[in-house]
Amino acid sequence: MSAPESSAGSSEAREDTCRDYQSLLEDLTFNSKPHINMLTILAKENVPFAKDIVSLIEAQIAKVFIFNRLLLLPILAAPYSHTP
Repeated sequence: MSAPESSAGSSEAREDTCRDYQSLLEDLTFNSKPHINMLTILAKENVPFAKDIVSLIEAQIAKVFIFNRLLLLPILAAPYSHTP
């Protein structure tokens, strides 16, 4: 395999791995040991793409953190909405 073909293959593998990891990460909606184990195994099998995987995890944490904060806003505002 020549350098351009190898690079293209590596790029496809990176995209496939990131797409698979992102999908599994989005399916993790509660603390599920089997699901976390799958994510761990996929990450260990794809060490060359570790930076990409870490970026996906960071983005998911930020997304979930913002979403959960938005869910809390009505609860936090409730005591003030019923004051005379």
